[in-house]
Amino acid sequence: MPSPDGTRLLFRRNQGDLCMLDLASKTVTVVQPGWDSGIEFVWSPDSTAICFAQSDMDFNSDLWIVPSDLSKPAVNITRHPDNDGRPRFSADGKVLAFLSERTNEEIDAWYVFLDQSLESLPKHDLEQYFKDAGEAAKKRKPLAAKAKDKPADADAKKDESAKVDTKNDEPKKDEPKNDDTKKDEPKKDEPKKDEPKKATMPAWDLDDAYLRVRRITSAPGNEGNLEILPAGDRILVSAGEGLQTMKLDGTDTKKLTSSGTVVGLNFAGDAAVAVSGGKAATIGLAGGELKSTDLDGTIRVDRRELNSQKFLEAARAIGEGFYHPTMKGLDWDALTKRYHALACQTRTGAEFDHVANRFLGELNASHLGIRSPRDRAGTSAPPQGRLGLRVEPGTKGFVVKTVLPDMPAAQAKVPMQVGDLITAVEFEPVDLSRTLESHLPGLAGREVAITVERTLADGRTVTFDSFIVPAISGSVSTQSYENEWRRMEKAVHDRSGGRIGYIHIKGMDQPSLDDFERGLYAAAYGREGLIVDVRNNGGGWTADRLMASLATPTHAYTIPRGGDGKVTTGYPQDRLFIQRCILPTNMLCNEKSFSNAEITAHAFKAIKRGTLVGQQTYGGVISTGAISLLDGTTCRMPFRGWYLLDGTDMENNGAMPDLIVPQLPQDEAAGIDAQVDAAVDDLMKRLPKR
Repeated sequence: MPSPDGTRLLFRRNQGDLCMLDLASKTVTVVQPGWDSGIEFVWSPDSTAICFAQSDMDFNSDLWIVPSDLSKPAVNITRHPDNDGRPRFSADGKVLAFLSERTNEEIDAWYVFLDQSLESLPKHDLEQYFKDAGEAAKKRKPLAAKAKDKPADADAKKDESAKVDTKNDEPKKDEPKNDDTKKDEPKKDEPKKDEPKKATMPAWDLDDAYLRVRRITSAPGNEGNLEILPAGDRILVSAGEGLQTMKLDGTDTKKLTSSGTVVGLNFAGDAAVAVSGGKAATIGLAGGELKSTDLDGTIRVDRRELNSQKFLEAARAIGEGFYHPTMKGLDWDALTKRYHALACQTRTGAEFDHVANRFLGELNASHLGIRSPRDRAGTSAPPQGRLGLRVEPGTKGFVVKTVLPDMPAAQAKVPMQVGDLITAVEFEPVDLSRTLESHLPGLAGREVAITVERTLADGRTVTFDSFIVPAISGSVSTQSYENEWRRMEKAVHDRSGGRIGYIHIKGMDQPSLDDFERGLYAAAYGREGLIVDVRNNGGGWTADRLMASLATPTHAYTIPRGGDGKVTTGYPQDRLFIQRCILPTNMLCNEKSFSNAEITAHAFKAIKRGTLVGQQTYGGVISTGAISLLDGTTCRMPFRGWYLLDGTDMENNGAMPDLIVPQLPQDEAAGIDAQVDAAVDDLMKRLPKR
């Protein structure tokens, strides 16, 4: 990013060092070292200061301001445990707008007056200040215009000096030279007359800026694409309804367009430069239509060169960003050279992905992968319908083994039954070399005739057509999951005599956390213990919120007037961050517990909350992001490692249960869950004997 005065350049080097290049001397100075590759930075309009947003070791991003001459250390001007970013200066540098998620975990627009004197201005005077600031901003000139003005003045001075006759100043022959050089030399402490005064950062009020930030937006949802208008009195922001401008107090909102990603403002600050529908566009901030710029051209792609560039870019990015600093001891350069030769020979996206993923596989790590963009035009297959049945091929058709409740086959006018034989679909005989679902392509949501042969109780066989509307696969999967956890819930209830509750956590995301909080009340109410199941959980991000529920320390109990004085576990639920469970608890995990579910299992064991039961978890724990390569190829970027307090890397080291219990295929086929049985039996030992 070039400085507004055109003398310096800000850029990121290595993993996250913010550096500054002096364009005249070619000297590079590190402004701020760091690890955060997503560091954001912006110049103040007068080039005397730099504002940057950088994450610390707690992965919290704050806004910092530092003089561009680095004469003083950077000052944290937001100082908040939630992320702040996208700083934007007004034209005079006195107002700074930014985005922050400090309220209700929603990203809103905020601002702060860097010049504290603006805080005390009466409303009328503040409006006049903004008006004057806007007029002053209109008089700014871009560097190109300044450059055109400057040579004319310089040439005029040059011509004037050329007219001066210097011959008379020369001494005559045999006349001693008059040395007047000392007369014109400046004193040691005096600046040279022609030397311009060096601009310094204004005396902004930064130390208490974090106490003076003000919220601009408060509507539900997240805001983004923040820009501040030159006068500093209005912002441009994208919200749920599209691009909008508004005053700093959130009033006088004006909608500009319903879509578009803002790249920035033009120099005058009266129009936004945006991308809409994949096209470059501009829109006036006073209103008007979005004007798109059509670009048309033909490019010739050398497939070998493209694949070479993509592969080397991915290898470099992984080499710089992969969480393990030694790349797990691999010779990364040698591996890059070896697989690069193969990648250059590929001709399709699938071939490239195969080679690149083999290359990444050398790391023996999770959360890795490369996927080239696919041309899906005309290639999408119609979704297969689902009846909600589990079947096996028989001699004449598909034999129904299970009928899922609340699914199409169970809700038909003539419901399907276990033992029924499906002989035809849409009056066409079934092909037993195929699956039942493959007979239902594109039929989800449409009524389908299913020919059924059923043996009655008296031994008679009848054949009939049942008209069923197949569902999509997702709804069947959801119902199958519901049936399974209800079966587990009943098994725990029966084995414990109703003393222990059961709850399964499907994923580590917000919907699953909401389900957990609701289900926790139902599972734990009136019980003496709880089984928490994170088996077959693919992960997410909510481990700490889940553990906040399971591991909340108790410090008091409450009894209202007229309440049962014998109950010493009562506590006002509205005072809690999340519904808590203080019952004796065991946790189930298995080899299909992955990522954030593994962090949960590790945490449960580390704090000795109860007994961890089952099989060792997968061992795939890295925080991951993604980057996009030249042609849109996606490359996952596992950038953050997770470690136990003793230094053990959770990657390749799954959580080891306190009580290891295999779950064998024959047990599953027989409907036996040995892990649940073991967890219940272990927990019963810790409950009071009856």
